[in-house]
Amino acid sequence: MKKENEEKKDKKVRKKKKGALGTLHLFQHICFAGAACLATVVLLSSFVTVEGRKDAETFFFDMGDTNTEFEDSMVFNKLLGRDISDIICYGAIRSQMETDGKFDPKKVIDVTAFDNRYSGIAGEYITARYYLEDLLKWAQYGFETEETYMTGEEADQFLSRTREVTYVEGNVDGGSYLNTDLEQKVRVVDVSGNVLSDPENPIRDNVTVNILKNRYHTVDGKNIEDYVSSWEEYTALRDHVQSAAEDLLINYNEYLTYQDYYDSGNSNFVYFVRRTTGDQTVVYSNENIKNKSMDALTAQLQEECSRYLIYDPQNMSFITNTKVQEKTPRYVLNGYSYAYPDDTQILVGVKTGYKEADAFQTAKNAYSQYSPYLWQNLIWIVLLGGLYLLLMVVLTAAEGKAVMLENGEKKVLLKWEDKIPTEIMLVLAVVTGELLVILGYQGNRLLKTVTDEFAEGRPLTCGLALLYALLVSGGFSFFYFSLVRRIKAGTLWKDSLLAELVRISRRAGSYLYGHANTTLRVLIPSGVLLMAVLISILIAYRATAGTTVVLILMLILIGILVIISLLRAAVGRDRILTGIKKMNAGDMNYQIPEEGLTGDNLVLAREVNHIGDGIREAVAISMKDERLKADLITNVSHDIKTPLTSIINYVDLLKRENIEDEKVKEYIAVLDAKSQRLKQLTDDLVEASKISSGNIILHFERIDLIELLHQSIGEFSEKFEGRGLIPVLRTENGSACIEADSRRIFRVIENLFSNVIKYALPGTRVYIDVEDKNSESGTLVQVAVKNISENPVSVSGDELTERFIRGDESRTTEGSGLGLSIAKNLTVAMKGQLDVKVDGDLFKVILQFPKLEEQKETEQ
Repeated sequence: MKKENEEKKDKKVRKKKKGALGTLHLFQHICFAGAACLATVVLLSSFVTVEGRKDAETFFFDMGDTNTEFEDSMVFNKLLGRDISDIICYGAIRSQMETDGKFDPKKVIDVTAFDNRYSGIAGEYITARYYLEDLLKWAQYGFETEETYMTGEEADQFLSRTREVTYVEGNVDGGSYLNTDLEQKVRVVDVSGNVLSDPENPIRDNVTVNILKNRYHTVDGKNIEDYVSSWEEYTALRDHVQSAAEDLLINYNEYLTYQDYYDSGNSNFVYFVRRTTGDQTVVYSNENIKNKSMDALTAQLQEECSRYLIYDPQNMSFITNTKVQEKTPRYVLNGYSYAYPDDTQILVGVKTGYKEADAFQTAKNAYSQYSPYLWQNLIWIVLLGGLYLLLMVVLTAAEGKAVMLENGEKKVLLKWEDKIPTEIMLVLAVVTGELLVILGYQGNRLLKTVTDEFAEGRPLTCGLALLYALLVSGGFSFFYFSLVRRIKAGTLWKDSLLAELVRISRRAGSYLYGHANTTLRVLIPSGVLLMAVLISILIAYRATAGTTVVLILMLILIGILVIISLLRAAVGRDRILTGIKKMNAGDMNYQIPEEGLTGDNLVLAREVNHIGDGIREAVAISMKDERLKADLITNVSHDIKTPLTSIINYVDLLKRENIEDEKVKEYIAVLDAKSQRLKQLTDDLVEASKISSGNIILHFERIDLIELLHQSIGEFSEKFEGRGLIPVLRTENGSACIEADSRRIFRVIENLFSNVIKYALPGTRVYIDVEDKNSESGTLVQVAVKNISENPVSVSGDELTERFIRGDESRTTEGSGLGLSIAKNLTVAMKGQLDVKVDGDLFKVILQFPKLEEQKETEQ
């Protein structure tokens, strides 16, 4: 109920505070969203993203282009320069793939020359020639090699070292190749007459080499080992074949993308690449070529395109009405010198009608919507951004600030999200951030897909940017201000899973430490058994290799679970044993906790608790009977005291009368003695009843036991003399101070001396010894009263301190049987201890009280 009232008060205070902060939060989100919307307008009006041959590419508009035509802008000229670079690369690839302007799968490829096309190659080299389609298929399938061991004879035979091989000059794609015939058993020489191999000197060494699996054969129907005479040559030619095939496959895929992207039906870009080798002229173009001459191509280009560029190194001519410089095509051509002669001519242009949906058309549409209010928007963005940051500072100071509750307590009010564990909140923040990034990226791509015209897509883009900015700002504020409140409330660590893990570990450590004996008793044998099982499994695993790692881990997990189960069972048994011991010690209200107990332990704990319930019920009944008995004694004693007082008074009056009859005097003396005894018995009963019911009030003060004993001996001196008893007081020190109730401690001494006078053997000494005793709780003052009993004592010392128990079973002596019981109960009430010991006729009563320290005496 108290907790509910506190929550209601917290909600009331939080509601008042939420109104003011909520307005600031809303204004902050509006500032962020406004800045984001204006930034979107600026960005969309300042750049354009166009789809390239492979990926999208972004071009920013130059502010100086505002009043120029699109064809004079930097974006147009950058796009033109990019396309010039592409078609030069495309032309180089077409030279590898085509014959007479068409794809030729039977085109012959010199693999060594092709692989060294960038770096160049010597005039004489070893090579092999393959058809283009074979190399492409081979690269798609993959090259396979096999490690093979060969003897020297097998190596000679494999490398065809007995064939005549001579180098000759040839011209295949601008390179040289190796010519062979099949005449046997002649030396291998080069054109300079150097001997490369000799049948008389075969390979002697055994080797292990990687042999290429020849999936396809050369144009001559041979394999690469038919062209070499050493392992170095074989390895080099094998690598040339693989490298050339893989490069050709890459170029083939590029060839297809170039072909599609720059097709005349897909692009406003027009190109002619004119290359002359000897008397053969080849023209690569995406248009129908009317005439291959330079003049005809120039006229055709200028007819179709209003913007063009003509690069003619053969005639030392460069003509353009664009901003692209001459160095652009020249620089790109230098990178493909292996494919283009120095006098290669490049003619490119753009159809400015922009009928085809390509990059030029997209850029043209975006350029027409260039923002005229760029600087004004930028100023507003800076102002809104600054205001957002200012509000962030203000709200950071306000959030999590301690407020004064109605009860005067200061408290940091937390929201529901602040009670989520810190690590989970961190994960949620990361996931939310990732989702927002993905959402923004996918939303941007979607807008590019559905909006062809910028003018139509801008309002939608700005609206979505506004919504997205609100989501970002709201998400950031949600997690950031929760972090601020946690830090200020000091719950960042306290409410974390790691802190909970530390707390659990501490409890587990404390639990194991508190049950150290049980833990060792269970863990040691279980651990030994588990180790033995693991060793057996590992031996079996090494012997049969049939046991998997997963099985070993499963057995380890099962072993750990079994150990935990045994440990819990043992701890449960210890808990039950502890409960039984506490009940046995007298704590009948103790209940064995049943949480965490299972099986037999749970059943046993419940039964023990039921036994405790029964004992408590029996004790309660016994205590009730005892209270009834005490009340009965008190009431009866009170009822007896009224007539007894009258009897005593009248007997006293009779004693004062001058009665001469001796018989009557004897009767009056008997009445006086018996009435006094009855009065003493009644007083003892009332005293015993008060003590047993706890209905006494003690006033503790400093008491010197030695001084008290001297006074008591003096008061009882006549009675001691009447019985012929000689009290002997023996002390170690001059004083023995304790804390006790003066009237009650005197009653204790009085009862002890009265007991001695009644039951001690006449004519004997009574020894009273006072000394200090050391104990675990400190120094004790001990008083021992020792005497010789007149009659044999047939009961034990413990029984003598019970009520109505007397050492004189014949009950011939005066006494109620309550003296020692009252003395013991009063002693215990004053934090002392009374013990009775009987050794034959020796009767000994020992009193012990905590000694009053000197410092405490001084304070008192």
